[in-house]
Amino acid sequence: MAIKQQSKAQKLLLEYRPTVWRKSALEAVPGTGHKALQACIERMRLTQELVAVLRNDKLLGKKLYWIISATYMTERQLGSVDEILDHLAKNHEYIPRRTYFRLRGRAISILDSHLEGLAMENIQFSG
Repeated sequence: MAIKQQSKAQKLLLEYRPTVWRKSALEAVPGTGHKALQACIERMRLTQELVAVLRNDKLLGKKLYWIISATYMTERQLGSVDEILDHLAKNHEYIPRRTYFRLRGRAISILDSHLEGLAMENIQFSG
């Protein structure tokens, strides 16, 4: 059985919470590495700006944003898909389980495409 490889967007999103925690730890200890703190802030900013791109989708922008936010960016990691769906229903609107998986995949695809576009822009500007 083949293991599905994570996309660049998924990797970035999965690193969001640990980056937030690391930033908090660095801020709590005086005299810790300024460069490490700046790296955390920059990574968080990049992730937040990337996820904000989802809101530009004309048909499903808000739902895509909510799904990614609830799945990867809440302060406390939600334990299961059911917990994520409950969070969405309480804070935004009910989304069926099957729809959640379909829209999460669509959101990740949009984010991956945007990341590829950013990488191509950086190549063109640096060359």
